[in-house]
Amino acid sequence: MNFFKNPFFAPKAIRNAECFDVELANWEYIGTGMIRSCYRVPGQLVCVKFYRTTEKADRDWKWDTYWRVRLTRHLFWTNINMQEWRYYERLKKRLPAALMAVFPDKIEPVYSTRLGWGLKETLLVNYDGSPVHSVVKQMQRFTDEQDKEALFRRVSELIGQIIQYYVAIHDPQNILVQWIDAQQYQLRIVDFEPRTKAIVPGLTYIRPFIRRRVNNRCVRYLKLVRQGMVMGFGDEED
Repeated sequence: MNFFKNPFFAPKAIRNAECFDVELANWEYIGTGMIRSCYRVPGQLVCVKFYRTTEKADRDWKWDTYWRVRLTRHLFWTNINMQEWRYYERLKKRLPAALMAVFPDKIEPVYSTRLGWGLKETLLVNYDGSPVHSVVKQMQRFTDEQDKEALFRRVSELIGQIIQYYVAIHDPQNILVQWIDAQQYQLRIVDFEPRTKAIVPGLTYIRPFIRRRVNNRCVRYLKLVRQGMVMGFGDEED
């Protein structure tokens, strides 16, 4: 029995996690962040996220990130993917349905003997199957200033709810625009690493800390978006 896959003290969902030992290079590549890469499961509106392999990331990572990935890849309690999954489960129990709906419809843990702990979750796409875009990218696509202003208001309202309910969203850049038909869109959130790089455990339980940290980051984000609406966003990419 693989101890990392089946630690006796782990939650049932961890012990029963799907084994995902596949060659991801043959799957549709979606994108890569600083630590994780995302791939689409063939023929499904589902994606999987795992830590990047250190061989490919050595040139990008600082030594602390390198060792953090090395040491937490197979440890379900400290692995970023598992922290995200546990926080998602907590949010489901306390958020209003309308606010919870901005997150992926389903997130569950998976395990790879090579890549460690990962996530299998709903893939967010537009009604026509095209990729969703960041708020900034969507702003660039709008030609009508009223459309830009309406999107800004909706993002501001969502951020207000995030702060009101103490949701640990430290990277508001991960708010996405998903079109549900040719005229209507909704806001969604992916890649919410609740602890970010914090060393101290349990910070997501300290609501005043979460509110202050999230508020500060979101205020800066909205200021930059507003500045881009006035002066232009340049060559901002997703």
